[in-house]
Amino acid sequence: MSTRTLTAASLAALLVTLPLAGTAHAEETSPFTANVGLVSDYAYRGWSQTDEKMALQGGFDYAHSSGLYAGAWGSNVSWLADADDKVSNSLELDLYAGYKGKLGDFGYDVGLLQYYYPGSYPKGFNSPNTLEGYVGVSWEFLTFKYSYAFTDLFGAKNSDGSQYFDLGASYEVMPGLKVAAHIGRQKIENGTSYNDWKLGVTKSLGGFDLGLHYVDTDVDHADLADERVILSISRAF
Repeated sequence: MSTRTLTAASLAALLVTLPLAGTAHAEETSPFTANVGLVSDYAYRGWSQTDEKMALQGGFDYAHSSGLYAGAWGSNVSWLADADDKVSNSLELDLYAGYKGKLGDFGYDVGLLQYYYPGSYPKGFNSPNTLEGYVGVSWEFLTFKYSYAFTDLFGAKNSDGSQYFDLGASYEVMPGLKVAAHIGRQKIENGTSYNDWKLGVTKSLGGFDLGLHYVDTDVDHADLADERVILSISRAF
């Protein structure tokens, strides 16, 4: 994820090769899964994390039959180094753990998520590392997730206690083709709050998931939060 010069061809080779290594065990049910993908822009809560450039992403997950789970996910980023040339950082690593379950037709999910940005920072730089707790509920094709920051939010000073509200919907209109929509509200403690939204489609094809999404926010005078279209290709195994 810190390799910004990765080409689409090399990623395609990676996507094809990695799943084949586990083909012999495909019939076995494993609590471990993994994923890898490439996006034309890594947008998080409406903001580009890569200066509207490509990102290589991937992760590993463990899910126990009891509902307990844990995982790690990473992506290359540039927003910290772009904002301050004294910062040396090109990686975001997310570590999370929680519990999922169902009550009738409703699903629930509670957990903790640690965002970690390894690198070197100048003296006095407020750490961007962020710890959030979250609670999610789902019903049929609808989901809602509430996140609460126990630390300063991505380095914004005095922003602990910030909250994010995420309402989403995903519906399979035909086998392998899903449409999805999302609207979020980022409430920043002692800062400016904003809304973001996303609309798009994903198509499963030959073991890959292809995505096309429109992303935008109501933030004014910020190029990295402007409307844009994002392409993606990923594979889970």
